[in-house]
Amino acid sequence: MSYLRRNALSFLREAERDFNDGELNLAMFHLEQALQLALKYTLYERTGTFKRAHDVMDLLEDIIKLTNNDKLRELLEKEAHILDLLRQAYISARYLPIQYSGRSVQEALNLVRLILHELELL
Repeated sequence: MSYLRRNALSFLREAERDFNDGELNLAMFHLEQALQLALKYTLYERTGTFKRAHDVMDLLEDIIKLTNNDKLRELLEKEAHILDLLRQAYISARYLPIQYSGRSVQEALNLVRLILHELELL
């Protein structure tokens, strides 16, 4: 399942490029994809399987239960508003006329990097 890891990192690079190009909706969508695949990769590496779901908060909660990682638990609690934006981006960035602010996307980018770092993917 190394393709999940590889794709997660590719989506992160795309998000960074989108952000720099001012494509904020695509950046948020690509960040959600990066996080979702990174979480699924981590679950697969630890358990041999992962949920066929896309909710990044649920996937992150599963990893926290599995690893008892206090840093991830703290990020989930303190950054729930950004995780909610990422969760919503799965649908809204593609299909709805929503506009994300540069600040929101920057915060999401920082959070995704932190989580991927904590998962030892960066």
